[in-house]
Amino acid sequence: MRSGVSAKAISTLERGERKHPYPHTIRSLADALELSKNERAALFVAVPKRGSLDAPVGTALATVSNLPIPSTSLLGRERELAEIRTFLQEARLLTLTGTGGVGKTRLAIEATRDTTRLFPDGAVFVTLASLSHFTFVLPTVAQSLGLREAGGEILRGYLRDKQLLLVLDNFEHVLEAAPEVVALIDTCPKLSVLVTSRSPLRVRGEQEYPVQPLALPTSTISPTIDEVVGSPSGRLFAERARAASPNFELTPHNSAAVAAIC
Repeated sequence: MRSGVSAKAISTLERGERKHPYPHTIRSLADALELSKNERAALFVAVPKRGSLDAPVGTALATVSNLPIPSTSLLGRERELAEIRTFLQEARLLTLTGTGGVGKTRLAIEATRDTTRLFPDGAVFVTLASLSHFTFVLPTVAQSLGLREAGGEILRGYLRDKQLLLVLDNFEHVLEAAPEVVALIDTCPKLSVLVTSRSPLRVRGEQEYPVQPLALPTSTISPTIDEVVGSPSGRLFAERARAASPNFELTPHNSAAVAAIC
């Protein structure tokens, strides 16, 4: 036969006796039938996969284990985390905006960790900082999901019934791809997207959440040690300084300098 698949194997598939064909079997049948690109995509999405990454459409790698694991604790962001998690229940496109280094990515990672109830199909983290052109956004998303073929139609077919959170980090590099993200949301009714960007996407349906810097010590003239560590930025400075130099400690002599640095 043109496909190289035996008549017996095809018969077991037709009768439903074999529900998880090998990826190469699916490809061979699609080639033999000379299916169009859209027809191939529909076939790959419809057939249950064995989980092999050789499949044009792989099994979901979109789980919270995909998230980066921070090496430090998150300080002073309890209110922001609660608000972001609330917004994730209501908005399908939430953009965390703010200056570089303010902590958008860290907030997005932490907020995503507690989304199992909201997104039973998981969450996938996609970093966009290294992309040189906005046309690479959807292929990068597909790759992060474990999809071997990166066409937009295959990506939409895969995500169409997934209740999943897609985290797109550093979107300011590829703002021209914003309409593609909106189109993805429109065609995948259970999909939600969390974006970090220095600028909002300025598209319909977007909920912007400005991320402010950590609160500062109340005074930089002669603050007490308690006033410095009582502020999130002072507490963060002290923790990071001790990590770099275990002998570091806040004293009445350096507290003003630490407050000024913050």
